Amino acid sequence: MKHQLNIAVKQQSVAIERFLRVVRHRGFQLLDLALEGQDELFQVKMTVDSDKPIYLLTSQLSKLVEVKQVELQPMQQQAIG
Repeated sequence: MKHQLNIAVKQQSVAIERFLRVVRHRGFQLLDLALEGQDELFQVKMTVDSDKPIYLLTSQLSKLVEVKQVELQPMQQQAIG
């Protein structure tokens, strides 16, 4: 199942590497990633896919010191035409 997340993380390259490692170790496939720097934080928008429950990922990301916020966004439904 696909999930879209918004994450606020400290503006450090090691912080990005660390949270991407958590995504991989929890068994989620990264489908899309957008990164934007704002003040001292990166605003990360990413889409992941897995059969595993999303709380396994969001709870682990929230535990990282560099991560300031994890927000699960509803997926946009694609129009069938």
